[in-house]
Amino acid sequence: MMFNSTISPRVKKVLHTAKSFSTTERLVLAKLLLDSLVIDEAEDTADWLALGLAAFEKDWDNPDDAIYDQKSVSSALIGAHN
Repeated sequence: MMFNSTISPRVKKVLHTAKSFSTTERLVLAKLLLDSLVIDEAEDTADWLALGLAAFEKDWDNPDDAIYDQKSVSSALIGAHN
């Protein structure tokens, strides 16, 4: 177990309360705590992916790029006919 000096007072209070729990209750509590970390991490990952996609779309979908895309498509079509 961690040294008592590294455990916050809030965590110490929870541990003290958990000592009175049955083994099953402790396991349920442990699972819920671990699940909350996984859920938070998944939400954080989704948030970062959404931010990255928004930045990519903003960079990709701009008027200057649209002009370049039109020229590229026109060039490709002209080249296909020759």
